[in-house]
Amino acid sequence: MPAKKVTKKVAAKKAPKKVVKKVAKKVAKKAAPKKATKKAAPKKKVACNVCSATCEASEAFWVHNGPILHTLDDLLRAFKVMSDEQYKHHTTRGDGNDFANWVQFSLKDAGCAANLRKAKTKGGAVKVLTSKCNCASK
Repeated sequence: MPAKKVTKKVAAKKAPKKVVKKVAKKVAKKAAPKKATKKAAPKKKVACNVCSATCEASEAFWVHNGPILHTLDDLLRAFKVMSDEQYKHHTTRGDGNDFANWVQFSLKDAGCAANLRKAKTKGGAVKVLTSKCNCASK
């Protein structure tokens, strides 16, 4: 009998196992759909009752070297373009504050007139009128 060939099973070198870190799969969250929002309509320029109260034509205020005023809105616009000399002309004369007197007696607004008397500068007077009349016409 022929001799059996003895074959040795050679243990093959096994490659070392690679350590694989398991990465947690991030679950992508779907963003909630945005709710439809209505855009605010642009404000219409509407004069309020406070600003548009008009005096008699005979009681209109004549700014020194300036416009003729009929409403608080007119006065506010005039303050914004008025020179400091014009403002001083109407606030430092003997009769007191001409603007406050006009607002009190012609436009019948004593509260606004009192605040105008307290204002020492043109900027302060603008703040008084802006807070008094906060309508969209500014």
